[in-house]
Amino acid sequence: MKAKVFISYRRDDSMGHAGRIHDRLASELGRDLLFMDVDSIPLGANFVKVLREEVAKCDVLLAVIGPKWVDARDEHGNRRLDSPNDFVRIEIASALQRDIPVIPILLEGTRVPKADQLPGDLEALALRNGLDVRHASFHSDMDKLIRGLKERSDPSAPTTVRSSASEAASGTIAVEVGAPGRKDMLYFAPGNGRIEWFKDHDAGPEMVVVPAGTFMLGSPETEPERESWQKGNESPQHPVTIAKPFAVGRHLVTRAQFGAFVKTTGYKADDANDWTGSNWENDQKASWRNPGFAQDDNHPVVCVSWHDAKAYAAWCAKITGRPYRLLSEAEWEYAARAGTTTPFWWGVSITTSEANYNGNYIYKGGGSKGEYRKRTVPVSSFAANPWGLYCVHGNVWEWCEDAWHDNYNGAPADGSVWLEGGNADRRVMRGGSWSYDPGGLRSASRVGDLSDVRSDGRGFRLGATLTP
Repeated sequence: MKAKVFISYRRDDSMGHAGRIHDRLASELGRDLLFMDVDSIPLGANFVKVLREEVAKCDVLLAVIGPKWVDARDEHGNRRLDSPNDFVRIEIASALQRDIPVIPILLEGTRVPKADQLPGDLEALALRNGLDVRHASFHSDMDKLIRGLKERSDPSAPTTVRSSASEAASGTIAVEVGAPGRKDMLYFAPGNGRIEWFKDHDAGPEMVVVPAGTFMLGSPETEPERESWQKGNESPQHPVTIAKPFAVGRHLVTRAQFGAFVKTTGYKADDANDWTGSNWENDQKASWRNPGFAQDDNHPVVCVSWHDAKAYAAWCAKITGRPYRLLSEAEWEYAARAGTTTPFWWGVSITTSEANYNGNYIYKGGGSKGEYRKRTVPVSSFAANPWGLYCVHGNVWEWCEDAWHDNYNGAPADGSVWLEGGNADRRVMRGGSWSYDPGGLRSASRVGDLSDVRSDGRGFRLGATLTP
């Protein structure tokens, strides 16, 4: 992205939020593309002239608006916005006069000010579409902002939020990014997914590059709540070596992404199965569009079967030429652990401030009761693991490619998909879900289900091979 961003804020209204927004954008876009603080104006300079010049250099202005923004007062009790020398007024008015896009960043539920609350040169702000930014969903909200800024900069370009360098550096690998006819060669440091990822097309997932390596698949006998669903299914624990870096979706595939696939292809995925307490029953009213609880486009798509997930992956592969696919369950556990050996990537205990699950249950390894949200949360909720993957624990079960096997006897040692000797009618799922107990969210936990089942706790994440 080459567009420069001006961040306008009022210190006594949103200084902390503005700083956090600046730092996140700087980590993704680079500090040289941002202008934020009047402290950078040289001493003795005409601040009105400098502010207008800096705004003129920018391609977009972010107006950070909190609850005190409209009615902030000076030392004399006068409303700051009413002064023609108010920094914020000068910045936004200059952008509006030059027809520079102004995006209101609305903090913690603040609304866009009405025209009658604003001086004449700011009245057009009332007509601007804003972005709601909240502490609880900050990173998801920032992801949405970054996508919007990139699309405004170059709608036709491959959506690569960041790569290591334009030329190869030590420890990086080359990745061709984009669809056929508009690919760029970029370089990524495997395992650096918290700040580096790529996206080949608008309705495809954002992908991080995972390093090669060896790990222990399965759980040790001392791990609390291991094999609670089926005895022996996490045994024997054994080493698996992933020989080459590969790509994994930062997030679960979203409603928006799956919806674009359905709209483009006419694919049918319109009914689902609900658990009655004793068996699955088909419910023609339930679907990925209507899972039984409210979702927006940033929530994971649910009520999708293994076959639906495969169809979406094949569509992404056809558009981009990249071999998108479901992960093997060994690849899934390797990426979820991200070099850790504990039940959860952050440690041995779990609470609902770290993942979305049924908070009425307490993990025997440590934790406490918490919130039972009874639904999905946005795909960027909670912290990403060390390799940049979100929600590998909880939210929804994730379909893997493998046929179901009751244990690991005879499992491949190279992380490849395991089909031989298993039950091909049932496929592996990993990660746990919003309705499950915390023990099912462990990195080693695994269950299997019929490949044609659609339910409100099942979704998926894609992988992709990077090198032959």
